[in-house]
Amino acid sequence: SRDVSASVTTISESRTKMSSSDEKQCSLGILCGGGPAPGMNGVISSATLTALRLGWKVYGFVEGFKYIMKGETNHVVELTNEMVSRIHQKGGSIIKTSRANPTGSKETLDNVKKVFAELGITHLITIGGDDTAFSSSTVADHCGGDVHVVHVPKTIDNDLPLPPHQPTFGFTTATDFGVQIVRSLMEDSKTAPRFFIVEAMGRKAGHLA
Repeated sequence: SRDVSASVTTISESRTKMSSSDEKQCSLGILCGGGPAPGMNGVISSATLTALRLGWKVYGFVEGFKYIMKGETNHVVELTNEMVSRIHQKGGSIIKTSRANPTGSKETLDNVKKVFAELGITHLITIGGDDTAFSSSTVADHCGGDVHVVHVPKTIDNDLPLPPHQPTFGFTTATDFGVQIVRSLMEDSKTAPRFFIVEAMGRKAGHLA
């Protein structure tokens, strides 16, 4: 697994910086990467409300890095209390997600850095799995410390190097739903004798299966 620990600030460290960064106007950017997982809106809501209480501006990058890696800002939305106050009760992500990865070239990384500078982004929260974690680490390096980055481990694959017995969010919910589906299929196979093939996600990790 790629080392993403060097440049991505821990959540506890970031909280300390958030409460003490009053020497200039701070702005938080939030984006989602990879596939959908339960709990994404909950993270967006909590992070936005916390930042707004501190007097920060909060921007959501629609479809992750997809547009900002092209240097475009027309898919950036300013998040408000009204927009996020109840979204934790809904599935999915109000700012959507994509698998766009800016680490393929210096040009795309430069575009991301340029957009952050234009918007005055001082802090970034990325929500995603292994690929998004690597992207956020690379972006943090490329910004040279100008943007403090926190990555929130979201993946139903549960394939990120977290502390023991600490699953990535989305994994437990996906497991519970998967068990219900398989149990129903087992009853169907007994009632009307037939075979079912169930494929679970996970790439190289078999935790979900």
